[in-house]
Amino acid sequence: MIDAGAFREVIEIQKCRYTADAIGNQKPIKEIYYRCRAYVNNLSGAEYWAAAQVQAEATVVFTVRCCRKIRDMDSLGYSVLWNGDEYDITSVDDVMNRHETVKIRATRRKNVKK
Repeated sequence: MIDAGAFREVIEIQKCRYTADAIGNQKPIKEIYYRCRAYVNNLSGAEYWAAAQVQAEATVVFTVRCCRKIRDMDSLGYSVLWNGDEYDITSVDDVMNRHETVKIRATRRKNVKK
């Protein structure tokens, strides 16, 4: 279990949905799904080297407290916004299925307009 004081960073989880424009083209719309505090950690050890082999060196693990909205998430259609950077979620892991903390692994998106 992580000390409550470790959850210092504010992250915003965004959900992507699609809508059609006037001529029927699908346009992505990102909306705030959930905003919470997280413990942010870069990969280390074996996780780092495994990510480096697939050029995913900008991978971060966001550890958040478990809640229904987080448990209902999957890795598709969601992203994390943190410190002005957008991260694509690669996995959502309920640690030991204890419903206390969830680890969200995400890779920083390249070429994002700021």
